[in-house]
Amino acid sequence: MTGILDRIPSEHLYVHNGTIHVPGTDEHNIGIDLQAMSSPRETYARPNCKASQTTCMDGPSVHQKAPPYRRTEHVVEKVNVRAGHLGVQMVGIGNTLRDSVIEVDSRGAIALFGPGSKIENNTIIVHGKGDATSDDGAIVLWDGNGAVIRNNRFIFKGWFKKAPPAIRLIDSADVRLEGNTFEGFDQRVEQVGASSYRINP
Repeated sequence: MTGILDRIPSEHLYVHNGTIHVPGTDEHNIGIDLQAMSSPRETYARPNCKASQTTCMDGPSVHQKAPPYRRTEHVVEKVNVRAGHLGVQMVGIGNTLRDSVIEVDSRGAIALFGPGSKIENNTIIVHGKGDATSDDGAIVLWDGNGAVIRNNRFIFKGWFKKAPPAIRLIDSADVRLEGNTFEGFDQRVEQVGASSYRINP
């Protein structure tokens, strides 16, 4: 199951002050999934992709031009999410995730698609179960130009498993990192395609 699912092309959704527990290892075991069925995530063709599947990222940089993301400006804050597969997924421009605890059994906690996202003041706990893939990352940004990742605490708790990258950038340029801490992650940032980032003091 999915805890909260956006099925229409919504804008300005506000999810706050709650607890969501979605156990299980199926790809649909997602805590919060704010990607409308008509979003570019579905309509923009990616090789071998099925709609509503985070795991369909087919390797590095599969397109040269980003799809036409809508300005959604969703806000998810002050939530505790425990999920088997993925904690939070959002598609659109200007989405925000803050002041939350996101804990997953899998190797990826947060997936955001589209520019201008903010991820700040969160605790992100990854247990690292399952086989490693080329799409792993505690946070994965796709087409995330101008995103800000600030004051988050990244924790990897995998037993006898190699940690994924804490942050995976796919075709995401000018990403700003600031004040984040990392525990158990060997690689903090991995860049794929046309990605770049800077670390502010």
